Amino acid sequence: MRDQRALTATLTMCAAAIAGATLGIGTQVLQGVLPGGWSVLANSGVMWALVAFVLGACVPAAHGVGATLAAVGGAIALIVASCFYYVAVDWFEQAGWNTRSVVIWSCAGVVAGSAFGAAGRLARREREWRGPAIAVVAGMLAGEGVRVAWFVGNPAVHWAGIVELTAAFIIGGACVARRHRLVAIGVIGAAAALTLVAGSVIDRAFAA
Repeated sequence: MRDQRALTATLTMCAAAIAGATLGIGTQVLQGVLPGGWSVLANSGVMWALVAFVLGACVPAAHGVGATLAAVGGAIALIVASCFYYVAVDWFEQAGWNTRSVVIWSCAGVVAGSAFGAAGRLARREREWRGPAIAVVAGMLAGEGVRVAWFVGNPAVHWAGIVELTAAFIIGGACVARRHRLVAIGVIGAAAALTLVAGSVIDRAFAA
């Protein structure tokens, strides 16, 4: 059992690293492909968090340590993504390595990646709590949608924010229609508020 647990943990970490590298490079590529303000969707926090969510959902039970693996795997994926994003920036734009930016986004990735990784596993393994688990995605979409549509101050990305709010409404509605609807509503509100706060904190960290 110990060997199987170690194998599962190793495979999960490798998958997280590969997913993170793909996400980081893919984000930079998509930013150059998507037109105008829509490129913000490629580099949005919720899109990155979704990778951690899916990774967490794919983590096997692993004899009682699946939840830990899902959280750690999600965090590793976003840390690796932060590094490879700036590697890709250097490759494609010759902009150089930005250590400070990597540290800021990696710290954010630890928090968001672990939370969404655990939520993804909960959504996959605990059917009764699937609604509240997926609600965290709706909440982050809502918070980021509000931020992009109104608080960023860039009219070019306004409609990208509206799209995120629409997706939040649809996903949130589906979550509220399931069991534990009050919990789901609370999760949506909390995730939206935390997303707005996190955006402000990250902005201040870059401005400092």
